[in-house]
Amino acid sequence: MQEKIAGLGIDILGGCCGTEPSYIKNLKKVLEKTPKGKKKTGKIAFHEAENNNHVLEEKFKKNEKVYIVELDPPFQTDISKVMNGAKILKENNVDLITLADSPMARARMDAGLLAAKVQNEVKISVMPHICCRDKNVLALRSTILGDYMSGIRQFLFITGDPVAREYQGKISSVFDFNSIKLMNYVKEMNADVFLDDPVCYSGALNYHGANVDAIIKRMKLKIEEGCTFFLTQPVYTDEDVERIRYIKEHVDTRLVCGIMPLVSYKNAMFVCNEMPGIHITKEIVENYSPDMTREEAEEVATRLSVEIAEKLYDIADGFYMMTPFNRAGLISNIITEIRKLGDR
Repeated sequence: MQEKIAGLGIDILGGCCGTEPSYIKNLKKVLEKTPKGKKKTGKIAFHEAENNNHVLEEKFKKNEKVYIVELDPPFQTDISKVMNGAKILKENNVDLITLADSPMARARMDAGLLAAKVQNEVKISVMPHICCRDKNVLALRSTILGDYMSGIRQFLFITGDPVAREYQGKISSVFDFNSIKLMNYVKEMNADVFLDDPVCYSGALNYHGANVDAIIKRMKLKIEEGCTFFLTQPVYTDEDVERIRYIKEHVDTRLVCGIMPLVSYKNAMFVCNEMPGIHITKEIVENYSPDMTREEAEEVATRLSVEIAEKLYDIADGFYMMTPFNRAGLISNIITEIRKLGDR
């Protein structure tokens, strides 16, 4: 047994409580005749991982735009919208679907379990979000191991929105980790538990912070911990585009830029007033009116989305489409129009 353990490349081999000097003496004699084996742990780079779920890497290498679409897990048990949406998106050759982990601290169906079902039944790669807010270290590890067993190899790690003030005292936040610490933890799992088939993970980019250089510093910390690319918050304004451009110029990474269509006047007002970290101008809201039909509002949503994609096109490594009310058909149409930009 000692020879077998030494063959794994162990630096120090000893005994636990109760080990006597005679045991250590005999162990030393055995190991003197046993050559030290090559270590089987090490740093894993994303491009070195051979896994069918890493569908984005080849497109990144070829400078082709990738298309990632977020669908919302349901609040209840009906997953028909998610499953139907995934099928529509697969037909349009979307590269990856991602599922949020109870955003805004409102409980939804488990993203990892739903991701496994979508991936196995629809045959499209799925990347669940994992939020640090709700799980301690033990639960995070068991979640990742369970998702891995189910065939998931890609994750988006986020720190998570805080619990709303009206629920404080009833719902407890955990935050054993933030997203950077979780990335470090999984990097170690990649070098050990997942050595033969490592996972890859991306990070979220909230580019709106007052100190852009602090944002860049945090991004670089994530990259050091193995973050392969970033999904940005939705982009709406020319100022947003210039902020993204500045970040891209100062960080050697891949940015998949967020686009979230606004599908009605009510939706635009809600996002404008109730969603922190997303900036929508009065001019954008004025494109909508309360008496618009659904079709008219979706036409506006498509036009505005394509316009912002065109402004981002030379910066973005791809587009991250956030699907309002799981309207996958609308998102599919917008992606079709954005792809035409590459033909100009």
